[in-house]
Amino acid sequence: MADLKIVVKNKSSDVQQFLIFNDVPAFSQNAGKAWTNVWGRSPGVGTESGSTTFHVHESFYAVCGMHKQPLATDLTVETSDYEAVKLGTEKTKATKVAMHIEDKGAVFDKDAVTEFDKNGSFGITTSSYGTTEFKHAFCGLGMKSPIPEEEDVVPVAVWQAKPTQVYHITPKRIYYISTGKYSATTILNLAELGATATIDFTGRKETTATVCFNNELSYEPVQYSFGSD
Repeated sequence: MADLKIVVKNKSSDVQQFLIFNDVPAFSQNAGKAWTNVWGRSPGVGTESGSTTFHVHESFYAVCGMHKQPLATDLTVETSDYEAVKLGTEKTKATKVAMHIEDKGAVFDKDAVTEFDKNGSFGITTSSYGTTEFKHAFCGLGMKSPIPEEEDVVPVAVWQAKPTQVYHITPKRIYYISTGKYSATTILNLAELGATATIDFTGRKETTATVCFNNELSYEPVQYSFGSD
């Protein structure tokens, strides 16, 4: 069962495919530049009265992988490993996972999971490895796909992983909706997108957000509610 739902209604005169992506999490400065990935893409949504629903499971994962080239806009990111993590609270510790290189791939060491104190965050440590051979290793934040029929863990924000680092990551409850044909995991340049709707659940108790895409190709104000299952 999803923790949150985002309903997008298409009031325009054209069939639309809607994209969902996440606000970049707060993270340690040593992470450098973080890239935003498409989290999910709806099938075509019919004109004037069509709608689609994205299901947000508020569970989080550390992700990592190795690419053949540097992270960049329009690159499709494939992860080689992920690990479920728990965010720290006032009463419980945060998960810290350990990434290392094995058989020339970036993976997590299942036996090296530790804990630390930081509310709303989790951590990733990286081992010592050669920056020439493995310069395109990356890590970041992943979440379960927002498409009900899909169970995959999808990277939603990634950055180049440098050796012997400790990264602290604090996810946000802020999501964006846009239209487009990008596939999930593709790195976006947000400045190149058209109109976007901001869905901000920060501090809210409501569990459903509804937004309409109109015939002026813009989004109407978001409505929040306590939706039924």
